Amino acid sequence: MVSNEIPTVLLNAFSLSMLNNPTRALVEFRRLSPEELRQIVQNARVESYIRHNATVQVLNELLQVQITPNNGIYSYNNERIIVVALGAPQRGQEVNVRLQDLVIYEVVIHELE
Repeated sequence: MVSNEIPTVLLNAFSLSMLNNPTRALVEFRRLSPEELRQIVQNARVESYIRHNATVQVLNELLQVQITPNNGIYSYNNERIIVVALGAPQRGQEVNVRLQDLVIYEVVIHELE
């Protein structure tokens, strides 16, 4: 069952350019375990902006969902943000990714003004 609540967005990085130009904001990062991520996604509407195919494959296995690589541009609109990234990025080369290679953070944005 998928809820009608705000979507959970999966990203491979966090960038200030995703924000809608707030005057002041506090950004909070909270480390998640794979099990916590699984619980969050279990009944959520999930949108993914992760383009790294090997990371997507690991997430599909972990979460039992079917996401596909996506290189679209994300812009924050009060969604729940989860960043899933390689703990030690390998630039310019394709790597085998295992669950233990990933770091997972929930990102909470508090717009102050």
